[in-house]
Amino acid sequence: MGQGDPKEETGQDRGKPGIKVTDRRHFTADGERRPDVSDDIEAGAAPAAVATEAPAERSTPPKHFERRPLDEPEGVDFTMLINAMAQPALLYLGEIPHPATGQPTLDLEGARLQIDMLDLLRVKSRGNLTPQEESLLESVLYQLRMRYVARSGGPA
Repeated sequence: MGQGDPKEETGQDRGKPGIKVTDRRHFTADGERRPDVSDDIEAGAAPAAVATEAPAERSTPPKHFERRPLDEPEGVDFTMLINAMAQPALLYLGEIPHPATGQPTLDLEGARLQIDMLDLLRVKSRGNLTPQEESLLESVLYQLRMRYVARSGGPA
């Protein structure tokens, strides 16, 4: 086997072009600066070999992700979402009458599922809510959990 010849190393890829892997990391796994990294690479200048192999479309710098706040859709807000998700929990807890029968019903499993979905929304939206929205969500979750405990006969 010839050293560095990928076709000979794999044996099964005869006739296919080889792939060359170049380690461009500036530091070792221990955090030490690699001795083969020159100062001009660190300053941002690309070595000549890399520049000739790079496709023409990569000559423009990559666009970076920019985090921008998005406008809320017209006519709806986060409060409406919380209320829409809390209403079925109240229905399942028998706090409001069922729209079809007019009678309160008790479905603890359905109520628990709705409460868990609101809690998931709280977890996934952490850091993206205004203080008022976060306070509303925490308050609604607290009230629903207390009503669930009272209806389920758990410790009060």
